[in-house]
Amino acid sequence: MSQDRHYNILLIAATPFFVDRGGHIHIYEQARALQALGNDVTMVTYHIGKDVPEFPIHRIINLPWYNKTDAGPSYHKPYIAVLMLLKALKVARDIKPDIVHAHGWDSMWVAWWLWKLLGIPFVFDMQGSFSGEIAEHGYSSKGGWYYHMLSAIENLSLKTSPVVMTSSTQIYENAMQRFKMSPEKLLAILDGVDTKAFSPENYPFEEDLFKQLNLPKDKKIVFFMGLLKQYQGVDDMIEAARVLVYDRGFTGVHFLVVGFPDEDEYAARAAEKGLVDYMTFTGKIPYYETGRYMALADLAIAPKIAITEGDAKIYFYMAMGLPVVAYEREASVEILGDLGLYAKFHEPVDLARAVHEALKDDELLKRRGQENRDKAVNDYSWEAVARRIMDAYGLAIEHLTPQHARVEQMSEVS
Repeated sequence: MSQDRHYNILLIAATPFFVDRGGHIHIYEQARALQALGNDVTMVTYHIGKDVPEFPIHRIINLPWYNKTDAGPSYHKPYIAVLMLLKALKVARDIKPDIVHAHGWDSMWVAWWLWKLLGIPFVFDMQGSFSGEIAEHGYSSKGGWYYHMLSAIENLSLKTSPVVMTSSTQIYENAMQRFKMSPEKLLAILDGVDTKAFSPENYPFEEDLFKQLNLPKDKKIVFFMGLLKQYQGVDDMIEAARVLVYDRGFTGVHFLVVGFPDEDEYAARAAEKGLVDYMTFTGKIPYYETGRYMALADLAIAPKIAITEGDAKIYFYMAMGLPVVAYEREASVEILGDLGLYAKFHEPVDLARAVHEALKDDELLKRRGQENRDKAVNDYSWEAVARRIMDAYGLAIEHLTPQHARVEQMSEVS
């Protein structure tokens, strides 16, 4: 209903955009797809991060003591949110957006104040549970008074948002069950991938890169990319590699691990388990370089254990034609469907079993990789995602236009 018009969009991203990690790729590709459909995009974000050429970025004042670029909570975020609001107010007055698109919880609270102060409708792009994320990052234990307070804030925030978009059906269903959200204001937009940019044709196998990384020619390569954090299942993956090599006796495997932070720490943990010859940690690499590294692999792995979040890396694995071993977790099953090679959730021993069985069957690897590529092309284009987002914009404007109109009239009178 809203795709006949174009929008002037203000993106609020309370994060150090752009950093080469999943949540930022989600924001970046959404914005590019929205632009491709004729919309104008402007962003307000943190003082740190890389600029991108596709759309203008406005940053808060420089805070030299804050340089955190990985995901997760921080005690600095409350006052940074105030700085985000001040910057967003100035930019909104300058560009007069039709809609504010808030990425993440801190951004949603900024967007709410923009609505109250300037009357600009907004949508909330929710990537996970507020209380769940804080608990999974170790800042709160589930069930305590602090967790219940966070849950109450989460509930109030969701109820006051005109339209809430989720990147997975699991996040959608969790919000419906925990907070009794109305299906009229909660939409599963899902995620996507640029299947033209990320394809086996664009990124063929590079012998020079293979040698540069000192990867063994006589072993199958298992690929992981993402933040190197416990909730991403990195500890499980290392233990699964140990089980695979030493308990199952399968030495024809090598794990190529692309990501940050703490790559040196995780490499040391792998070494303690006797995996120096079986795991390579590259550290951070640029977003579009990831295709070169994926092209070196025979199999991809997605061992994420955070149950309140999606897992965007799987879309990229599929686009690159890689078969995928994943934990049997709702968000992963939603993306892969019957094409996933699954292990029991949060069980490294079974993860090792799934990787072993996959690597023993060359025909399965080839077939499942092609099927994943086909599914990515057919079902996960960013254009389809952007059109669903534009529908959400239309709903938000419809819900909030009466107050918006009143604010405009008051401004004209004054």
